[in-house]
Amino acid sequence: MISTAKHYLSQILGWHTSRRIIVIESDDWGSIRMPSREVYQDLLSRGIHVDNCAFSRYDSLETEDDLSALFDVLASTNDSNGNSVVMTANSVVANPDFKRISEERMSGYFYEPVTVTYKNYPGCEHSYELIQQGITQGVWRPQFHGREHLNGYQWIKALQAEDEITTLSFHQKHFGLTKEASSKVKTRYMDAFANYATDSLEEERLSIIDGTRLFKELYGYESESFIAPCYTWRNELEETLASVGVKYIQGLAYQQLPYKDSPVQCKSVYHYLGEKNSHGQRYLIRNAFFEPYKGDAIDWVDECLSRINIAFKCHKPAIISTHRLNFIGTLDKQYRDNNLFKFKTLLSRIVKKWPDVEFMSSDTLGQIISNHNIPQ
Repeated sequence: MISTAKHYLSQILGWHTSRRIIVIESDDWGSIRMPSREVYQDLLSRGIHVDNCAFSRYDSLETEDDLSALFDVLASTNDSNGNSVVMTANSVVANPDFKRISEERMSGYFYEPVTVTYKNYPGCEHSYELIQQGITQGVWRPQFHGREHLNGYQWIKALQAEDEITTLSFHQKHFGLTKEASSKVKTRYMDAFANYATDSLEEERLSIIDGTRLFKELYGYESESFIAPCYTWRNELEETLASVGVKYIQGLAYQQLPYKDSPVQCKSVYHYLGEKNSHGQRYLIRNAFFEPYKGDAIDWVDECLSRINIAFKCHKPAIISTHRLNFIGTLDKQYRDNNLFKFKTLLSRIVKKWPDVEFMSSDTLGQIISNHNIPQ
């Protein structure tokens, strides 16, 4: 009861609409994670408890099979306008070039475009071409999630210092180990912008400029929205994002703002839907969740429908948060298929309960919020 009341209260501030709009935002596409079952088993045999971390247990680079199965589910449901469900696929555009970093003796960070990564992963060789088909089909709308889902600034420093667990992971072509897997992990390298040091700010700015350039080369358009990995970023980066055409910043109600170094510490900063910052960018705030990777203690279909219902009663769009690992089968195909069944059930129940629903991408919602001439 208290939890439900909090959900209603969280919808008071910000933009309102009588339209039943649903946006599905899914993070982490394009990023490497657990390379293979073989690497997973090898890490387990070394006493690294990768089975304690859902992202190590289930997440991997999306294969052609993963994408095809997900696209089929998205295309299976139409909204009141006859449009298929579209997923805002928040994507990175590069990954570490492990070979060159090694050849250069860890002297600096080097990356490869995600198209190269796809070619090097079994089952992913044609993932980029399939993504292009999904875009054309209208079920897939990539948006910018950073150049990499990696804090290269912190990662390279740890490699140069010959940190044991970081070096072991590097030789497995992997960087995503967490403290759940090993107490030896000192830094969350997935938090790409979790830095406070002055000398790291320019690196972050350059990665955004470089990453958005590569994004446009890959997908043929500029990304008007952005979400920071792990919801963590410095306010200074918003100016850089604005300079490359980003108008909308996706996230949760609370931004994680770095404010202290060694180790980096963050404080929470509240945002609400449609809030405008000093650069004219608007925040898009997630208010519903489909995250079955967190376990079966929650019925994720019913939970998501409940959040959508609250959003619509409060005259808000429902912005659903989900992550790639819910839809990946490289490490556990049955897990992926079970989640796809739940997801398809969710979509069918949405259109049955709200036949006037409209599915759209994050950047389209941002444009509606920004355009005061459109009825709200």
